[in-house]
Amino acid sequence: MDTFLILVALAWVVFWAYWLISALRTRSPMKRRQSRGFWLLFVLFWGFCVIYSTGITPGFLVQKVIPDDLIIGLTGTIITLLGLGFAIWARVHLGKYWSSMPAIRVDHKLIRTGPYNIVRHPIYTGILFAVAGTAVIVGEPLGIIAFFLILAAYLWKIWTEEKYLQEEFGAAYTQYKMEVPALIPFLV
Repeated sequence: MDTFLILVALAWVVFWAYWLISALRTRSPMKRRQSRGFWLLFVLFWGFCVIYSTGITPGFLVQKVIPDDLIIGLTGTIITLLGLGFAIWARVHLGKYWSSMPAIRVDHKLIRTGPYNIVRHPIYTGILFAVAGTAVIVGEPLGIIAFFLILAAYLWKIWTEEKYLQEEFGAAYTQYKMEVPALIPFLV
């Protein structure tokens, strides 16, 4: 199981390195964005995951509840890698319109192609799948709690983003919402 954990940890490091480099390289003027306070709160959710990954959390939250098993490790790794890959595909496809917080860019376009034809928020979908896969590999209740905290943060972020997109694109966004699910392909 250590092999799967190491592989997934490396995948996350590569993912976040790519994410940081991309964020620095693709900047365009903002028309409207969420406050920095929102961003700080969102970072706190991810901070919880970092604390979790250090192994300093005591008690039953760090007891193994999912056994170390080849099939479980392989499944968790595949889910994590597919999730990270999906998020990267969405990030590349979104290009200059990406922002770390809910925002509308100057000359913003409604992207409905590529992964945005599968779900409206494919970056969140990909990251949530990756977190779920990682939680399976780690096999502790705290991983499940982290997943639900991140899900709650993303749902809040989606609510804000969709409000901005609805105001910016009106009927076109309403139509998009009717045709494409928010997070889970073919469901939600």
